[in-house]
Amino acid sequence: MIEILLTKRLLLSLFALLVCAPLTTISAASAELDLVQQEALPAAKRCVSLMRVDRTDVVDDKNILFYMQGDEIYLNRLSRRCPGLNSRQAFMYQTSAGRLCDVDTITVLDNLGFGFSPGISCGLGRFYPITEEAAKELKAQK
Repeated sequence: MIEILLTKRLLLSLFALLVCAPLTTISAASAELDLVQQEALPAAKRCVSLMRVDRTDVVDDKNILFYMQGDEIYLNRLSRRCPGLNSRQAFMYQTSAGRLCDVDTITVLDNLGFGFSPGISCGLGRFYPITEEAAKELKAQK
């Protein structure tokens, strides 16, 4: 009886290892890709001036383009995916310093047809300067 229990435990352990190992590899590969993409970007800024923000463009649930007065563009890579944030969604932010920084949050605004309702809040990431061509390419990938 003891030998059977040990065999079942061994089989369960092997099964768990076979199931979890690919998931760990996928997760590690995804994290590595994120790191490579961030390393390919130029040096990041922690904050941008709200007075200089001309408009924003949501690329996907993790990336927002900030178009600044003076033809600068910053890519903000959110710290995590923001469920509900997409190119048709509006978002709001609240700050008292006149700057939007990587410690601030945005709140997705859900369009109810007759107005907006605050949805989920998500943390901003750093602001990476990018070219107009890179911004167009990023938007084309969605």
